[in-house]
Amino acid sequence: MRIVSTLALSILLVQPALAADVPGRWTRTGPDGGAVIALAAAPSRPATLYAGLAGGGGVFRSVDGGASWTLAVSGLGRVVAVRGLAVDARQPDTVYATTETGLFRSTSGGVSWTAVSVPESTGGILAMVADPGRPGVVYITLNGGGIRSSTDRGRTWKSLTGPPDTVRALAIDPMTPTTLYAGTQSSGVYKSADGGAHWKVITRGIHPTVTLVPALAIDPRRPQTLFLSSPGDGPYRSMDGGGHWTKVAAGLGDHPDVRSLAVDPATSASVFAGTPQNGVFRSVDGGSTWRPAGVGLPDRSVNAVLAAASGLFAGTGTGVAASRDRARTWTIGRGIQGLSIASLEIDTQTPPRIYAFDGARLFKSASRGVNWSRLTLPQASGVFKTTGPLMIHPSDPQKIEIGFTASIAQSTDGGHTWAEHFGAPCLLPNFLLVDPNDPEVLYTSGGLAVEVCGLDPWTCSSFKFDHGEVSCLRDSSPISRGLPVLAVDPGASSHLFAVNFLQLFHSADAGATWSVLSSEIQPTALIFDPTDRNIIYASLLTNGVARSGDGGVTWQVSAAGLPAEPVRSLAIDPIHTSTLYAATASAVYRSTSSGATWAPFGTGLKEVTVRRIVIDPLDPGILYAATVGGGVMRLRME
Repeated sequence: MRIVSTLALSILLVQPALAADVPGRWTRTGPDGGAVIALAAAPSRPATLYAGLAGGGGVFRSVDGGASWTLAVSGLGRVVAVRGLAVDARQPDTVYATTETGLFRSTSGGVSWTAVSVPESTGGILAMVADPGRPGVVYITLNGGGIRSSTDRGRTWKSLTGPPDTVRALAIDPMTPTTLYAGTQSSGVYKSADGGAHWKVITRGIHPTVTLVPALAIDPRRPQTLFLSSPGDGPYRSMDGGGHWTKVAAGLGDHPDVRSLAVDPATSASVFAGTPQNGVFRSVDGGSTWRPAGVGLPDRSVNAVLAAASGLFAGTGTGVAASRDRARTWTIGRGIQGLSIASLEIDTQTPPRIYAFDGARLFKSASRGVNWSRLTLPQASGVFKTTGPLMIHPSDPQKIEIGFTASIAQSTDGGHTWAEHFGAPCLLPNFLLVDPNDPEVLYTSGGLAVEVCGLDPWTCSSFKFDHGEVSCLRDSSPISRGLPVLAVDPGASSHLFAVNFLQLFHSADAGATWSVLSSEIQPTALIFDPTDRNIIYASLLTNGVARSGDGGVTWQVSAAGLPAEPVRSLAIDPIHTSTLYAATASAVYRSTSSGATWAPFGTGLKEVTVRRIVIDPLDPGILYAATVGGGVMRLRME
């Protein structure tokens, strides 16, 4: 496969003015972005908005109609996804959020949150709606079936009979709040006229194959008019309170995938539909016909649409876009920092350049995270796509390698242009390592795209690219798919360290032959002491950190002060080499005793999961963390 060189996309992602770092506390630095899957507005305070993110991003709050956003997660704990948001009808500082761990309530507009106990909700909460007219009234639906209602802001709950199916969407008639509608997992849509005590199916006019209904919307001016949609079919409109439905999909294509719907509160003629691949569509005739909505929508992956008095808002894969002219034009709000960073690397230039890759986009900062630009990656079609591993060559900060299906792309100018560097048919790399002594030697592992090439998946999973020559790395085991190389000796390129079947292997002849170095440790990564290459540290799959003082022949394991969970990443202070940092999923730890003992280091990581830590190469007093849901986070030491 050939990859065509592309120019860098010089989009400056300017962050809001950053508060000074609090020494010893991790803070989000960006880049802006995050998949927004839930939106809510305060009915009595239209400029106040809330956005819920997938992937552990948490909740963000805006008080200026979506122009800027601030983090609002204190008390939410380590969230996976914020599935739903609702704001109390009369008290705009009372907000509800549903996550995969339960229901939370804030009475401070998102400044702090407390968990709300809901009986029998261990399977999770799928849908939530606050009564638009009655303060304190909220409904939730449980994964697996059942609806709960509360009239006192979640302090006590009543179990409702509910439809005989899992409910995925709820809607309330704003003029007759005892009338509710429920979209279900597999049996269509239901209606209750007595506050949820009894339900009847209302599917007249809906095609029999439409059983999943995850999206409902009611016209706030004419609540007898409502809309529903199902993936691949719809939307449907009813103008008699669900008595009869008509498909209204003209302009949306043959199999429209509408995930969210909203009716303009100012005019019943304007209806909006959000799609996961084609952006927002707008109808100006009450849903009868649709057209793509506006220009400037930065991301066509739309997970949620919200029509409020302050404008129209789209929750996209990269943040919240706002329109003040009924979806004709869009602007992206600033400050949502909820990306999940797959790769984080820092070069040795002055100032250092930070590269962050989220699995689809590559970002770069030359200001220690204050501002970010997005780089354009090589374009590849079909199954040939970016797989994620990223590496900066240690002796040339302008050289960057990034993994592609069946190829590795290289930039020699800091990410501005790219070209194919090495190619290996069917390779799916998920790990990439450059020989610190020779930029033309790379090691990669991951697997084979057998669906493309029809090859046996056990053929090989680890490769060496040596000045254009490709070879498979194996030990002597007949069942081995290959040895993923964890490290190259910085003083001797012929000495390789690899792991397979929970054993540490060593090669003294550049991978031609291998021997088991240790069967006692299960390393996930290796780092060398920069002043003595015989001193090696290993992060362990079980828990703890291992240290070798003789080039890996013998190891001492210490977990003193570390939790009983895998160590994901290690970093060593380049000046004070007895100081190390270890990251688990939940926290970062420091050792000042060459790994003998450890203690928690820094605060502010309760809501995110840590993937990797990196020390600033020019200022060891600054640490960076690649996180799930928090983007790149920075800590300045005390």
